[in-house]
Amino acid sequence: MNEKLVPANAKKSMLVAGFLRPLPDLVILGVGLGTTTIILLIIGTSTFVPTLLACIPALIGICLVLPIPNYHNVFTTICVVLKFYINRRIYRWKGWCVSDEFKE
Repeated sequence: MNEKLVPANAKKSMLVAGFLRPLPDLVILGVGLGTTTIILLIIGTSTFVPTLLACIPALIGICLVLPIPNYHNVFTTICVVLKFYINRRIYRWKGWCVSDEFKE
């Protein structure tokens, strides 16, 4: 018996904090949080509405990297859906019998 069991969370060890890919996810999150920090430093936190508006880049970044079931995160899901709708969905048959169609 030479069976190897792979744990369900084997891919999580390749991710930062178990759910962030090093380049795209950390960049999205970093840009959102950095932009929010710069805006908050510029406008200050004197009233509620401008502070809430300044937090929008961070909220968008956090929403894009939230983990969801069956996909890595929301950003990956959006990329998969866009790739599906942009790419060609008419598939030509290239099966095992494609050369045997007209043998007479």
